[in-house]
Amino acid sequence: MKIIKNAFNNSCRRMVYRQAGFTLVELMVALVIGLLIILGAGQLFLMGFQTFRQTELLSNKQAALTFATELLIRDIRRSDNGAVAWNDSSRTLTVEFDSSGGGDGCNSGQRVERTYSLSSSSTPQEGFSLLLTQTCNGAGGNTEPVVSAFASGGFEVDDSGGDSGIYIVTFCLMSEPGNTECDNNSEFDFRAVNRSQAVTAP
Repeated sequence: MKIIKNAFNNSCRRMVYRQAGFTLVELMVALVIGLLIILGAGQLFLMGFQTFRQTELLSNKQAALTFATELLIRDIRRSDNGAVAWNDSSRTLTVEFDSSGGGDGCNSGQRVERTYSLSSSSTPQEGFSLLLTQTCNGAGGNTEPVVSAFASGGFEVDDSGGDSGIYIVTFCLMSEPGNTECDNNSEFDFRAVNRSQAVTAP
């Protein structure tokens, strides 16, 4: 009876001893599984970060496009008959209208002249800027950047339909930071109608 008890106690001790830790193979398997989980989480984080940057870039492009388009189309609409001029050599658009004394920076009744053009220099992150020069009765002439993220040569106006009051404004935005070349996928056309010209056109 004692022999059987001793044998049972010895086998229990051996079992307890064997389960007291991990073997080298078990540790290596656990390390490999842990590394796979860390690599997967890192890849997921990287993809999330890249998606966030692309979304931010698209959001900036959309904001730039919306703001510049609204500003230009509004000015073309309210300009006087024949007071919209695109200079192809200097790549500038000049719009004239009488101030209503609102938020255009001039006193009521003054002649407002606005000239739009692209900046001559760019930055890798911001690209080229759309510049606005405004005068009131020929005085002033302050030039301010309106919005950035434009590609090289990213501002053009087709005034071939100007007699009918129809102008096609083309914007080309940066496709990604650091690339200021105009990409066809980042080119957008907008039509602006000058009301007074459209009404008087034959």
